Amino acid sequence: MREFNKLFVISLPRCATVSTWSALGKLGIPTAHLGLIYGESSTNHYHRPRFLKMAEQAMRGDYQFEILEKCRGLVDYPACCPTVLRQLDTLFPNSIYINVRRDYAIDAWLRSVERQFVGLQLLHQQMSSSSEEREFMRCMMYFRAMTFGQSQYNESVFRAAYQRYQEDIDAFTSARPNDCLSIEDLTLLADTGYERLCAFLECETTEDAFPYDNAHSLKPAMAFEQAVTAGQVGQR
Repeated sequence: MREFNKLFVISLPRCATVSTWSALGKLGIPTAHLGLIYGESSTNHYHRPRFLKMAEQAMRGDYQFEILEKCRGLVDYPACCPTVLRQLDTLFPNSIYINVRRDYAIDAWLRSVERQFVGLQLLHQQMSSSSEEREFMRCMMYFRAMTFGQSQYNESVFRAAYQRYQEDIDAFTSARPNDCLSIEDLTLLADTGYERLCAFLECETTEDAFPYDNAHSLKPAMAFEQAVTAGQVGQR
């Protein structure tokens, strides 16, 4: 295994972040996805208290996230927020990065983002309006705005944000290409995901199938489709 400080999966949301988190964990690299450290038992794809703590730290400009004392790196928010990423790179030198993209089908990514983002908001509106739930959604929207320029889904805004983000990451890694694994499209993961990941990590390859973890998306997608059927939201 290559030596590194921390590992940050800087893929945008809906770019196989949970699947990559699982793949890394199976290789013995426990990272945190929205605060949930690989190996922990949970019915969710996040750990609410830790996620809220990361947001609290980010809001006051403290990027020395406490959770990084307990795991090898971060996946998804806040690592994919450009401002945060640059701070992490300064605070944790000799770190490495993974960026799974959706270059082959940006329209499919946009549809996936719309279902997940709008659906998640609908679910939280339907659930108990506890202070914890409201705070979780507030922090989620905060990180979305940091990443995409606004928290509410808009096709043209998010399409432009995707392109801008990938150009920014290309510039960020251009001087150190060996420190970043860029996978052009998540459709490549099924056939070559572990091969490319293990080559990047300089570890023994595995014959296991690359994880496909999408269960966390089912409820938001269902809530979105129900809202479309009821005429509560439009559909592109």
